[in-house]
Amino acid sequence: MLMRGIQFNNLEYRRRQIDTLKVFNDNVVEVSELSEYCVHFESGGRNFILTVLLGLNFPNERPKLLLSPIIQHSWINASSGEIEKAPGLLNYSPHSDLGRVVQAIIREFERFPPQIIQSHSPIAHNNASSAHVNTPHVHHYQPLQVAKSLDSGTSSGASNSTNSSKETSPNDPTKHTSPRLNDSNFPNLSTLSLDELKQLDNDDEFFDDFIEEMSVVQQLNEELDSMINQVENISKENESKETHLVELKRKLSDDVTTLKNLGEKCDQLNKKYLKKTEEYNPQHIRELLQIAASNADTECERHVEQFLNGKIDVQTFLQNYTHSKKLSSERKAKEERLGHQLLELERAGGI
Repeated sequence: MLMRGIQFNNLEYRRRQIDTLKVFNDNVVEVSELSEYCVHFESGGRNFILTVLLGLNFPNERPKLLLSPIIQHSWINASSGEIEKAPGLLNYSPHSDLGRVVQAIIREFERFPPQIIQSHSPIAHNNASSAHVNTPHVHHYQPLQVAKSLDSGTSSGASNSTNSSKETSPNDPTKHTSPRLNDSNFPNLSTLSLDELKQLDNDDEFFDDFIEEMSVVQQLNEELDSMINQVENISKENESKETHLVELKRKLSDDVTTLKNLGEKCDQLNKKYLKKTEEYNPQHIRELLQIAASNADTECERHVEQFLNGKIDVQTFLQNYTHSKKLSSERKAKEERLGHQLLELERAGGI
């Protein structure tokens, strides 16, 4: 229960670290999900495999890196093939990028091709017992055995290295047998003969056919076909909605035109409203009444002048003068009453 809890707590960050391993390095092969990965690279014309083992406490503890075949290098333990003194491992912290650490190690070996320790390399013994079969998959057995010992519940790095050394001991009778392959990753490889393995290594067409027949590849092809069908269905659905989208666009354009017309009409009505507001302003009406009363008084004076000059008779004079005087009096009365009301409103507002 404790181990499962540790794995669960670090699962998300563990996946992030594995993603960096795949981003910064090529030829990364997943041997055991979330715990074991192999990185193939070439140096000095030789093929090497860097195995990355992620313990239960990773990334709180540094990963275990194994190189096969074993080489002569200051970073590597010559007896176990474990990379111990690489700068990225010596300075490792939970915030380190696993992909960058592995990338720096591989670049070191690529720039300075190391010398292989033939006498201590379990790969060399197994290659000799397998009639020098030159296939990169045969080199997977050592990392897989280490991963199995990790999965069996060992709790310390010392016990892991002890189990690993026992499995590669020269006195182990299983050392001279053909290495077992991971059947979950290569289900058809164990059934091939020696000639077929050689053909698989040399014949690219045969290799491609073999890969296509693998269940993992077939499953990926099926998933790819399913995704293609989904994309096609989504594309058809989008095409079917195109007509509706065009109609909505046209309707939106009509609504914009209508809104523009209504806005112009609203501006015109607003101008008219402002004009009427000025016309019917009480103070403006009072000024108009004053002007009208003054005009009526002017008419009265004109009628008097006409009468005195003998241009009109008495009857016409009385009629015209009386009418003009009446208008003048009414307008003055209205102007005076409106002025009084405005004064009262002004006082009330002041209060």
